[in-house]
Amino acid sequence: MHIVDAHPHIYSNNRNKYPTISDPWNPGEPATAEDLKLKMNSAGVERAVFIQTGTFYGWDNRYILDSTRQFADWATGVVTLNPDDERHLEILEEAVKNHSVRGLRGTPDKNGNINSKNVQRLWAKARDLGIVVNCMVMDDLDLVPQIEELSLELDGLRIVIDHCLMLNSTRKTESTLNCMKKLSRLPNLYAKLTSGTHGSARVYPHEDMHGLLKQVIDTFTPDRCVWGSNFPNALWSKGTSYAQNLSLFTDELGLSQTDKTAILGKTAQLLWFGEHIPARP
Repeated sequence: MHIVDAHPHIYSNNRNKYPTISDPWNPGEPATAEDLKLKMNSAGVERAVFIQTGTFYGWDNRYILDSTRQFADWATGVVTLNPDDERHLEILEEAVKNHSVRGLRGTPDKNGNINSKNVQRLWAKARDLGIVVNCMVMDDLDLVPQIEELSLELDGLRIVIDHCLMLNSTRKTESTLNCMKKLSRLPNLYAKLTSGTHGSARVYPHEDMHGLLKQVIDTFTPDRCVWGSNFPNALWSKGTSYAQNLSLFTDELGLSQTDKTAILGKTAQLLWFGEHIPARP
């Protein structure tokens, strides 16, 4: 089984070359691309999709860009750009064409909206470049109708819902599940199953999240679900290790081999490492 980590963050040790925002959320453990690769090798993970972290670098994607190009044999990247800055359209095109980037982290605009003209402009650019949008709206469920609207307008754009709208076992649980079910009706939407650890109120193996994750998998089907590690786990998993984030899916959820093959690798492979879709003329 080929395993792809669809959600690690990476952090450089060189803050002169890659300066941080004024109050960064530090990773809590060694978290360079090379550190991630050591964790991957130990767990049997073959490829990674680097996710730009705004809580450390803001809109500055240089470390992601350099790392994605350097480690293109086993990784790709997802950049985080400002939909209200028209210059970021050129940055996205440059990232895709010259740095092997295969995704955009789609965030709301300055007014907190997803279906605005500025967001649509940036997401349409991602579609035309043939890459994936990782939709990151945290737990703002009021934005779900806007996500639906935009996904219908941008036919052909593949959208991954980051963290399943922050699905968790203690807050907004049923309403979040209902929103995920609504989104699952759109065939170009996918679910990133990373809330199994940070959405839990219990220690590993996070039994309170098992049924919730299975509901999302049943709703979207395994062919539209992906796994991610939440690396660095000292920061984003609160005590659940890299290997445990993986074994939650390989051992604890009781998934079939076919389901595990899709969720842990095949779907992510198609989304971020599949045949490049040529840019529209």
